[in-house]
Amino acid sequence: MSSSIIAEIIAIGDELTSGFRLDTNSQWLAQQLGDLGIVVLYHSTVGDDMNANVDVFKHAFTRADVVITTGGLGPTADDLTRQALAKAAGVELKLHADQVEHLKAFFARRGRTMTPSNEIQAHFPAGSVVVPNPEGTAPGIELRYRGPERETIVFCLPGVPAEMKQMFAQTLQQRLKGITGETQVIHHHVVRCFGSGESHIESLLPDLVKRGRDPQVGITASQGTISLRLTTRADSVEDCLKKMASTLATIDECLGELVFGFNDETLESVVAARYVESGKTIAITDAGMQGAPGVLLKKSAAPLDAAEIADFESEDVSHRAVEILHRAGSDVGVAIGPIERNEAIVAAGESNYVVAVAIKGSENVKIHEFLFSGHSAIRETLANKRVLNVLRLT
Repeated sequence: MSSSIIAEIIAIGDELTSGFRLDTNSQWLAQQLGDLGIVVLYHSTVGDDMNANVDVFKHAFTRADVVITTGGLGPTADDLTRQALAKAAGVELKLHADQVEHLKAFFARRGRTMTPSNEIQAHFPAGSVVVPNPEGTAPGIELRYRGPERETIVFCLPGVPAEMKQMFAQTLQQRLKGITGETQVIHHHVVRCFGSGESHIESLLPDLVKRGRDPQVGITASQGTISLRLTTRADSVEDCLKKMASTLATIDECLGELVFGFNDETLESVVAARYVESGKTIAITDAGMQGAPGVLLKKSAAPLDAAEIADFESEDVSHRAVEILHRAGSDVGVAIGPIERNEAIVAAGESNYVVAVAIKGSENVKIHEFLFSGHSAIRETLANKRVLNVLRLT
């Protein structure tokens, strides 16, 4: 999938480059541009330094058709966006008298007097136009720059999220629709998987992750959950899903029970929904996970008859699963054994644990043994997900 419209988003501010504040503006803007059929190929973040700002703008001019910036439009000495844009474009800053009056009226409505420093917000690069800011002092900037390689249209918005979003909805959205000259949307659909590693899952999907196909399929891993992100372009979300249908069917055929959900679904939400739909209930006794699986299921409104932390040995898991099933009167009883060192794998620094599942009306107890393995930062998360996955498949 490709697009003739390439976009770059630039987030400006020392608070972002220092890590003091998370840049959520760029994430939101990228989603809005995607909905308009504009592909964002570049994200840049730059601190409050004039030379660095000019450099980022100049690079953006060479590679993007649309540039949207957030931040740096305030009245203080570290707000450099308008000056940097003018310098990068090779134009002067011009005072807009009407914007001076707008600013004075803004302060007057609040019973305040505008300070001289605020007048900088009424200066705009020559040839640019004002992007109105209905509820703030920092108007935005729209500038069309014609460089030797391409023509770039730049929109500069304030960093305050509420103001930025309002200005995008009221002005930029229609301007960008006019620039694209089309009504197509880019739609993403995520397939969530658990139970195997990223490379193994990719090997099960012949040519689906190959670049250049439509729909495009990307694969990522996060704390044991493997996500397949399908992306395509069409006139509507419904048409995008139609284009994805054969690829989704191939994924389902190749991965089967490894697929547990879609988009924002989690293992716990899927398990909760499945048990609510079936009318069955669960009881858990937990000697190894400090009650975490039960907590996750409770938060997702799963029908739990009991969820307790207990103390027992691995050899007792079968008995404990049956015991809590009968004691709670549930349809499924689960016993999570303690995490224990296994001498066969002790050299690898790993442990193991056992999960027993008893089902009402069945004489057999299913035993699942797992390694307590993976990176130390996510071992507990992986262990909890394995328990939830057992319940999903029970």
